[in-house]
Amino acid sequence: MTDRTGVSRPALARAGAGLARGWRALRWYVKEVVGENDYEHYVTHLRRHHPDTQPMSRREFERRKTDRMDVDPGSRCC
Repeated sequence: MTDRTGVSRPALARAGAGLARGWRALRWYVKEVVGENDYEHYVTHLRRHHPDTQPMSRREFERRKTDRMDVDPGSRCC
């Protein structure tokens, strides 16, 4: 079946799925670049390699991350 433009519904569905996939990839990339996923990576690492260790809270993790950046800014711009 086609719509008024002559495009089939399966083609529209594929295009929509492609756009959604692209949006998810872009969102993942931006979150990785800005460090939003750092805590999730930390918890995953801790559970995989140190299962008996209690992970610190997100708040404590972010505080320590900020403290480390203040001591050694690396490539941070500000």
